[in-house]
Amino acid sequence: MTDALPEIALVQMDVKPARPDLNVQTMLRYIDSGRAAGAELIVFSELCISGYILGDLWEVDALVEDFAAYSETIREASQDITVLFGNVAVDRANIGEDGRIRKYNAVHVCADGRYLARENVPAGLPAGVQPKTLHPNYRFFDDDRHFYSLRKLADASGRSVYDWTQPFEVRLRDGRTFRFGVQLCEDIWCQDYGYAEEILDTLRVFHNRGAQALFNLSSSPWTWQKNAKRNRVVRDILRRSPIPVFYVNQVGAQNNGKNIIVFDGDTTVYSPQGEILRRAQPWREQTVLCRSGEPPASSQDEIAAIYDAILTGLRHLDDVRERENRFLVGVSGGIDSSVVVSMLAQAVGPERVFAVNMPTRFNASITQENAKQVCRTLEVDYLSCPIQDLYEHLSDKIKGVSFARTPGDYTRLVDENLQARIRGADILAGLAAKFGLVFTNNGNKTETALGYATLYGDVNGAVAPIADLYKVQVLQLARFLNEQVLGREVIPDNLISGETVPSAELSEAQDVTRGLGDPIKYGYHDAMLRQIIEYRKVPVDFLHWFVNGILLEEIGWNDREKFRAWFPDVNTWIEDLEWVSRQVRVNYFKRVQAPPIIVLSKRAFGFDLRESQLPAYEIRRYGELKELALSMEIP
Repeated sequence: MTDALPEIALVQMDVKPARPDLNVQTMLRYIDSGRAAGAELIVFSELCISGYILGDLWEVDALVEDFAAYSETIREASQDITVLFGNVAVDRANIGEDGRIRKYNAVHVCADGRYLARENVPAGLPAGVQPKTLHPNYRFFDDDRHFYSLRKLADASGRSVYDWTQPFEVRLRDGRTFRFGVQLCEDIWCQDYGYAEEILDTLRVFHNRGAQALFNLSSSPWTWQKNAKRNRVVRDILRRSPIPVFYVNQVGAQNNGKNIIVFDGDTTVYSPQGEILRRAQPWREQTVLCRSGEPPASSQDEIAAIYDAILTGLRHLDDVRERENRFLVGVSGGIDSSVVVSMLAQAVGPERVFAVNMPTRFNASITQENAKQVCRTLEVDYLSCPIQDLYEHLSDKIKGVSFARTPGDYTRLVDENLQARIRGADILAGLAAKFGLVFTNNGNKTETALGYATLYGDVNGAVAPIADLYKVQVLQLARFLNEQVLGREVIPDNLISGETVPSAELSEAQDVTRGLGDPIKYGYHDAMLRQIIEYRKVPVDFLHWFVNGILLEEIGWNDREKFRAWFPDVNTWIEDLEWVSRQVRVNYFKRVQAPPIIVLSKRAFGFDLRESQLPAYEIRRYGELKELALSMEIP
């Protein structure tokens, strides 16, 4: 397949959001090196000049104009080479749907210092520009909020979208003409979009009009198994229109304020039959030369990819703050903080990581020793700062005051939350300020979902590295760190094995030396929450599965022995189901105040899963199914 094509360089670039100056400098270096390597075409990713996830900065016209003007620098650099790159294109004569200058998320094509014009393309767009056809309208994508799609342009012009789907032509050094089509990211996922009573497949049209290859320029965030799904989609599309496909993605991280969104690259060359011929190494900047003969890089397993994703997200904070950050971690001696401090040491180096343990009389010697051991082995600077005196003083103060109308009730929960807030709002925040450190949030997704955290206590910090990992995944990552990354027991085995149970250690009722820990059924609740958060299931769905005898299979958790031990009767199980549902609903107020979360799953809290504070409502069918379930027995 590649013998009939020119030498093509695909650049998997680390795109710095809102830094076109840095991105263009990088692009110019790659253009020079690609030309020197004999490439006749060099291809960059979607919005590689501006960055993609910029929020409402896209409403700042002066900034958008500045982004767009950088395209001229790349055009000037396209001597003796054809350059394909993504950038915003502006139409000053028309208004976009946001009431500002019309903007297109577009592919730009230039060669020998000029933009490539195409015959038979309707007037109105600059030469060498192909706008994105399909705008994603889900998760954290906001293309339609800011950009004008090719589909909208066609509708407004009374034309077919395919009137613009004309191949580009470029003369190669040997005199041959090379014809190719271009797409942007979502355009390849056309099976979900209808047009004229069929799918809106621009690849098919480019193929039918003589294109010899298709280039898809993407800014496609990583989540587990997304790449495998894309491979299946490409193979399916190519069955109808066999043509070589070059998929170019970027690496690095961008953010929308509440989420840090990571990009793994996975730049891929597909044969006309959808076979993977080349694949870039994930998570790192590189050039793929399509005639290099190198075999495609192997795919990662889930935990290895999660490890790299978290590293990428953590390193993004250096770009955001334009400095080498130093981090502070509150290490409790539990599994979550042990994983976070280990990940930070790998991401930025142990010399930039500081840790503090803040025990009271409720903290066992085993967990205090765990915290010390992890930091000692990682060579992280460690400090023990007991808070028993502060806790006693504040406890006495709160107990001793009352309002005229009510004496209040100093419960165990009040007492536990005092300790958590002293640690987070006072000690961690104070030490961070004193030493110029950024401190982390160590909560996992299971706790975040259920509200098992104290607002202004452990709901704090500048970044939440593992808040998109369920507890079972945190344990898997701990094993991976010990076995595959560190090569020795750094995270104590007593945590991974469950010998020391997960516990907040805030009262005698959470004494790990007696096996007392969190009120969460880890494993089972993790599986439930995945269905609720990522697949949008509600209690009526769980009841339906239960009465049909398929509950555990549907949630993907099959420890029947543990299930029976936890739920000796159906009423106990339903009470737990309703408790989980309520906890997820009522604790949104904590999640909305949580720090930015690194996105690792199909749906993460933040601006990925857009939640509202709403009253409880029971789907009418729920009562019928509940009554039916109560007439049954635990299987």
